[in-house]
Amino acid sequence: MNMRKKAVVYRSRDEADWAKAQRLLAEAGIPHFPFAAEESPVAGCGIKTTPGRLFRRGAVPTAVYRIEVAEEDRARAEDILRDKVRPVGSYGFNL
Repeated sequence: MNMRKKAVVYRSRDEADWAKAQRLLAEAGIPHFPFAAEESPVAGCGIKTTPGRLFRRGAVPTAVYRIEVAEEDRARAEDILRDKVRPVGSYGFNL
């Protein structure tokens, strides 16, 4: 298995859904690489505030959870995740 070429099969802001996707891939025996990263705010003049935090009250999710698999396992992983976890497009991401 060539792990140099990886494909993103899951990306969201929902940590519980991310854990479910990891569990489904593990049960199917597909090696996967999950990670969470803080998204960078898009703002000018050196401001380090996410624009969504300026107008919302309460916690604003800023972590983006991803799962990558080997390119040759991509189709199988997408079939396993389809209709069981939130679709990537519902978060506005383009893969």
